[in-house]
Amino acid sequence: MHVYKNLEGVNFKELTATWNLAFSDYIVDMEMTADRLEAYFKITGVDYRLSFGAFCDGTLVGMLMNSVDTFKGKKVAYDAMTGVVPEHRGKRLFSELFEYTMNALKDSDITGYYLEVIQTNEKAFNIYSGRGGKIEREFSCLKGRASGDFGGSGDIRVLPFSDFPDEEICLYEPSFSNRVSAMRRNEDDYKVALFEEANGKTSVIFNTQGRITQVLYSGTQDKEALGAVLSYLSRKFKVLEFSNIPSTETGLIKELSGLGFNIFVEQYEMSFGLSNF
Repeated sequence: MHVYKNLEGVNFKELTATWNLAFSDYIVDMEMTADRLEAYFKITGVDYRLSFGAFCDGTLVGMLMNSVDTFKGKKVAYDAMTGVVPEHRGKRLFSELFEYTMNALKDSDITGYYLEVIQTNEKAFNIYSGRGGKIEREFSCLKGRASGDFGGSGDIRVLPFSDFPDEEICLYEPSFSNRVSAMRRNEDDYKVALFEEANGKTSVIFNTQGRITQVLYSGTQDKEALGAVLSYLSRKFKVLEFSNIPSTETGLIKELSGLGFNIFVEQYEMSFGLSNF
């Protein structure tokens, strides 16, 4: 029998062990250390009082971690992570944990719920759709290294993220965890690579693992500048990874593909009205 309760007070050693076991057979590599997991939950603003776990004989076997913040003009909860260890799948645990979470959030002042799901994860997508989830956007995630000769890096400056104002640099609405306000929670982990020209600038926000969260790119006139910045960063990291670029940004995705980056996963951003539960 599974017992459901919030995760306030659960230590990171147990959370990390459950995370790694739950994602041991996932589509992409999700292995975490306790420090990295704590940093990720800090960035996404996880509220442990409004995050919930499933316990079997006192052991955490499933968890749904929720962040709470203002997103798209309203106070919402966001699914920072959902995972169930393999031996407890197929026992309705996932559905029951999700239902328990939604009912608990409904009793708070949360007005909506958002999550991201990999498009090829049909089982999860069907469960979410069956619970009233609506697709808001589609995201593409790319990784690779920039190929091509874009000259030297003399015009590229790398600045502390703390030097930049509290506004998005990209020309599209970033995903929940890629917002400037989210990155501010752990801003020492981020820097900005900047290439300035007389007719504009190209900026890239990246973290210490080579994950790129935002790109300021306004069109083909920035192609050489974008290539120069990414070529510079490719010399600093083994692999660069672009997280959650809206699929409607066809120009940017095309340019990145031309520079040597490939789409490795596509996701849906989905929303839920809590009145459905």
